[in-house]
Amino acid sequence: MIIFNFGIPNSGTDWSQAVFKKIWESQNYAFQVQEPQSIEELNQIIGTMNIHERMILKFDLLTEEAIQAAQQDAVRPFYHYRDPRDVVSASMQLQQASFSDAVESTVSAYQEIHHALPLPGIMVIPYEHIADNAEALIFQMATQLGILLKLDAVSAIAEEVLELTTQPAAPASTEPATGQSVRIDQEHTADTSVVQPLCIGKWRDELSQSEQAMVNRFFKPLVTQFGYSE
Repeated sequence: MIIFNFGIPNSGTDWSQAVFKKIWESQNYAFQVQEPQSIEELNQIIGTMNIHERMILKFDLLTEEAIQAAQQDAVRPFYHYRDPRDVVSASMQLQQASFSDAVESTVSAYQEIHHALPLPGIMVIPYEHIADNAEALIFQMATQLGILLKLDAVSAIAEEVLELTTQPAAPASTEPATGQSVRIDQEHTADTSVVQPLCIGKWRDELSQSEQAMVNRFFKPLVTQFGYSE
């Protein structure tokens, strides 16, 4: 089974990555983790993946190759999205992007949503549900993978992942770098990537008044479509 963990950048894929790892670890499954850093690397991984092994593939941009691969029964796609104004703010903070570049990349990312939603068996994860309804999401994510977790196990995973959002980044280790294959099993547990603290509406505090006015105007159709408050 292959997990496609993707969506709008800075919209919760790190959180889901930690959850997927813990779900499979709870079953003592061996699996690989791949986090490609380029479209070329993503397509190479997709072209050589073995659907008879377990792998978590985390990426942002949806390619034609990914769309075709997602049609396979062994692939479980999970798509994430977030208030586009918060995506702009997060991009400026985390990727050190300029305001204009953050807006442009967010527009490009949202243009892919219409290609993602029709994928068979896709589970769509709103960032706001991660922050406010984590346990229910984790339970549903597990069932998408054919696993029925006990409710106390769901609560434990939710707590463990929440702790990751409050811990400082771990020092550099000798583990393979991001983008390389990491095999996880009972003897070898790789540290989970840093999960950013969950925050809704950060654009109101981190963007200037003029930037707020611009994102409100620019993303009004999306804000209306997804029901975000203005």
